[in-house]
Amino acid sequence: MALRPEMGLRQGDVIVLHVIKQLTAGKWVVAIRGRVYPASSELPLQAGSTLHARVSATEGKLALVVSDVAQDAVSVALQGQGMPAGGVEEIIARALARNGLPILAETILKVKALLARTPGMDTRRGARSAASLLDRRIDPGSAGARALLPVLGFGQKGGEDPRRYRGRPLPDTPKAVKEFAATLCVDPATRSSALQAYNHIQGKSQTWVVIPFLFTSGDQRLAGTMKILYNPFLARPLAFALSTEGIDFHLPLQGKRRALAIYCDDDRLKSAASRGLDSLRSKFHNMGWEVDDIIKEGDAFDGFSPVEEGESLPSVDTVG
Repeated sequence: MALRPEMGLRQGDVIVLHVIKQLTAGKWVVAIRGRVYPASSELPLQAGSTLHARVSATEGKLALVVSDVAQDAVSVALQGQGMPAGGVEEIIARALARNGLPILAETILKVKALLARTPGMDTRRGARSAASLLDRRIDPGSAGARALLPVLGFGQKGGEDPRRYRGRPLPDTPKAVKEFAATLCVDPATRSSALQAYNHIQGKSQTWVVIPFLFTSGDQRLAGTMKILYNPFLARPLAFALSTEGIDFHLPLQGKRRALAIYCDDDRLKSAASRGLDSLRSKFHNMGWEVDDIIKEGDAFDGFSPVEEGESLPSVDTVG
């Protein structure tokens, strides 16, 4: 698979390649390390698939040699813990790795049980939310974790039905949203909000601040969450994510290339977003930011960050 050579890859590197879609015969759009590239391949690729590949050079061009047997650090860690690969356990393990957490069998089983108690939630997004709870030392088996998990995915596709919460209608005004969040208690005796506590606890690896939102206009209603990755030592935000049902936005706030990425599974929303890309790109350009040309598939985002981030790891802590 020949690719353009401006990607900063070195010969011998092993990377994770996400196939986004086919353009024409032998022409594809792929994602590597969070960035999108055109690629050519004689292999029968499949949109949505994830492949491992080794970087090589041939005839002066950068090339990726696809390998089905390449093992990454997460797979090795799972094997070392005696856990199966390719199922829910691997999804959880990758979520832990993206949050910089050790991959331990005991932790994976606790998160798996938490997800089982939250029916209907997308597994990848639920696992990443659970990992962010663990990073704050919130026990996945606690009442606080069970209350927080659906709130971290408020309004998102695959999460709890945004119209109801535990048999009660969800809020329809900003004031009602505030009151709703205040009822989610870690300990009813403390009267403290679980979401407020979550946002105030500094993560060991990553500190995310989660803000549910709800906009109404007539009979139109839009619910979702904003997530900000905050560096408490530098006292500044590092990334911003916005998720609502069917579409996600992710904007890195550091690094040389600050480009808004859009993820969407809903064909209607994707078509509408495509029509507005030029206007959005112009507005972001005026602020010194870019907008990716291609709207990526929704399963390439886990509610916090692109799934490509953290997948190619030199090592994984299996001890903690």
